[in-house]
Amino acid sequence: MPNKYKVSVKDLAWLQSQLSQLSKECEVNKLSGFDASVVINDLCLDSRELKAGDVFVALSGFNVHGLDYAYQAERAGAIAVLTEPTKVERTKFVGRQKPLKITVLECADLSDVLGDLACAFYDHPSQKLTVTAITGTNGKTSVAWLMMHALEQLNVKAGYIGTLGVGGIDQLTTLQNTTPSAIAIQKNMAAMLDAGYQHVCIEVSSHALDQQRFNGTQVQTAIFTNLSRDHLDYHQTMEAYAAAKLKLFKKFNPAVSIINLDDAVGASWLANELSHQPTVSYGINHAGAEFKAARINLLSAGIAFELDARHQTTAFKTSLLGDFNVLNTLAVLAALDANGHSINQLPAVVAKLQPVPGRMNRIDDSRNGSIMVVDYAHTPDALLQVLKALRAHTMNKLWCVFGCGGNRDKGKRAMMGEIAEQHADQVVLTDDNPRFESPAQIIADIEAGMKSKPHVINNRKQAIAYVLDQSQRGDIILIAGKGHESTQEVNGKLLPFNDIDVAKELLQVAV
Repeated sequence: MPNKYKVSVKDLAWLQSQLSQLSKECEVNKLSGFDASVVINDLCLDSRELKAGDVFVALSGFNVHGLDYAYQAERAGAIAVLTEPTKVERTKFVGRQKPLKITVLECADLSDVLGDLACAFYDHPSQKLTVTAITGTNGKTSVAWLMMHALEQLNVKAGYIGTLGVGGIDQLTTLQNTTPSAIAIQKNMAAMLDAGYQHVCIEVSSHALDQQRFNGTQVQTAIFTNLSRDHLDYHQTMEAYAAAKLKLFKKFNPAVSIINLDDAVGASWLANELSHQPTVSYGINHAGAEFKAARINLLSAGIAFELDARHQTTAFKTSLLGDFNVLNTLAVLAALDANGHSINQLPAVVAKLQPVPGRMNRIDDSRNGSIMVVDYAHTPDALLQVLKALRAHTMNKLWCVFGCGGNRDKGKRAMMGEIAEQHADQVVLTDDNPRFESPAQIIADIEAGMKSKPHVINNRKQAIAYVLDQSQRGDIILIAGKGHESTQEVNGKLLPFNDIDVAKELLQVAV
C-alpha cells in the first residue's frame, strides 16, 4: 500500500480555524510571531518520525508530555507545535529548556478533538470509504480479518486496521496498538483510499474509544463480539469497560449495529441502550437471533453448520477450528448481508476463509499424528473458549502451553491458571512477554489458581520442544498467548520470537 495520501494545501491559519471550531479553549501562543501562510506538510505525534514542514502534536500522557520533545521536533523541521496543558506534574520540559522559535498553539482539550482535526486534515477519508468497525474483548481480530477476506472474494478491495497491522491481506504493516493514534487512523484510511481501497475493516479497542482516538470516523457497520474481563488495569471496573465499548454504537451512529445476542452485555444493549437503533442480532443459543447457527458439527477438517436467517436455511462449511468461530462467521455473514451481499452467494465465500495469523493456526506433526494449534488467547475467557473448542477435536490428550504478560492485569493470572488446569489434561507454564516483571513471580501468580503444581519451563522455545517430544497420536497442543506476535518482550528489549515459526523449526529439526 503506498505510503501517501491526498490533501489540499493547508496552513497554520487553517489549523487555528479548525481548532477554534472544534474547541472553545484554544489559544495561540505567539513565541516568535505567527506566520499564517506556512504550509503544513503533515501532522506528527512522534518527534523521531517528524519531517520538515510537519506540525508536531505534543499530547500529555500519564507519565510524560510530548512537550518534552518539542525542541527535538523543532530541530527536525517542525513548523509549529500543537499541544495541551500537562496532566502530570512536571518541573520542566526538555522542549522548554531553550525558547522555541516556532509557533505554539495550545488547546485545552486537544486529546478530545484531535480525531476530528485529523479527519479534517486528511479530508474525511471515512466518508469516501465503507467502514466496518469491530469491538469486543475477544474476536475483534478474527471478525475483521474474515470480513476483509470475504469482501476480497466478493471483488471488493478491502483493507484492515488492527492488531495484525494495517493494509491488505498480503501487505500488512505492523502497528504498536490494536487501534492506532487518532492521526494514524485517519492517515491510514486516507492512504487506503488513495490506493484504491473501497472498504476498511477496523478493530476499535476500548482504550481508543475512551481516549477519543476514533473520533471523526464515519461508520457504516459496527460489530460487537462479546465482553469479558480484560483491561481492568485501565478501566478499573467492568461497568466502565462496557461503557467504553458502547460508545462505538451510541456515539458514532452506525447505519447498522451487529450484536452478539449470546453475550449477556450484547443482549442487554439490544433490549435497552440500542433498542431504538438499527440492529441485527446473531447467535447460537437464542432462538430470537436474526442470524442463527444450528446443527453445528465439529469435524477434523473444520466446521459444518446451517444458517437460519432471512426466512431461509443455508448450509455452510469452513476450515476454521473451534465453535466460537461459528459466532465469528455469523458476525461476518450478518455484516455482509447488511452491506448488500446475498446470503446465497456466501457459502462459497465461507468455504475459502482462512484463519487469522496466530488465531487457531493448525500445524500437523507428521511424526506422531499430534496437532499443534497456535492461538493469541491471552485472557481468561479467550483461553477457556479455545480449550473448550479444541476439546471437541481432541482424540487423546489436550495440552496447554501458556504464560501471562508482565506489567499487565495481574488479576487474570490465577484465573487463567485455574482454567488451564480444569480444561487441559497437561499444562506447561512458560514466559510470555515478562517485560519488566520477574518471570518467576508471574508463574507464581498463575500457579495460585491451580490445585496441582504444573510443569514449568520459562524458556518458551524449550517449553514448546518439551511438549512436542512428549505428545502422542491424537493429542492436541495449544500454544496460547502470543499468536501472531513476532517478538518476546524482556526487560525493555524486543527479542525475535514467533510461536508458529518456532514450532515449524522444531518439527523440521525433529524430522
